[in-house]
Amino acid sequence: MDKNLITQRLILKSISEEDRAFIFSEFSDAVITKYLYHEEPLTDIRQADEIIHTYTSPQYVGLYRWILVGKADNRKMGTCGFHCFNKGEGTIEIGYDLQAEFCKHGYMQEALTEIIAYGMEIMPLKQIHAHIYVGNEKSIALSKGLGFINSKKIYNYTLRDKDYLHLIYSLDCSSLNMVK
Repeated sequence: MDKNLITQRLILKSISEEDRAFIFSEFSDAVITKYLYHEEPLTDIRQADEIIHTYTSPQYVGLYRWILVGKADNRKMGTCGFHCFNKGEGTIEIGYDLQAEFCKHGYMQEALTEIIAYGMEIMPLKQIHAHIYVGNEKSIALSKGLGFINSKKIYNYTLRDKDYLHLIYSLDCSSLNMVK
């Protein structure tokens, strides 16, 4: 996928090989990866290559990842995207991460609003799911602000010798009218 998206303050740049250093920096950061239930922090730059390959390979339909880039200063702030697309059920998962210095400015809400609208435009989506760690209050608030509802489903992931309880928040796309 090679589709850049534009919002009021951001360029959502499709992930590419030129982002290798940023992806490594982002996903090796212990603060950023604290709530990522499925991955240990990266320890080798080649792991960044694997992430990039996953999101740029045409064989992985329904996987998209963008880098949030500030229009004003061209700084990379974080990433967001889709994974786990189930075409038959019309469901997909959304994921996102943001460097601490850019939190509480509405950047991720702006980015997610744009990618949700884009996803609904190009895919037959009925629901978008967000797996959110129970202690990640910022992410829970963000998802609720976007209209996601706690589905009352709980998943337990064990990673780093700890249990991570995750709530599944869902967005019903059939009743959604995205306003840009």
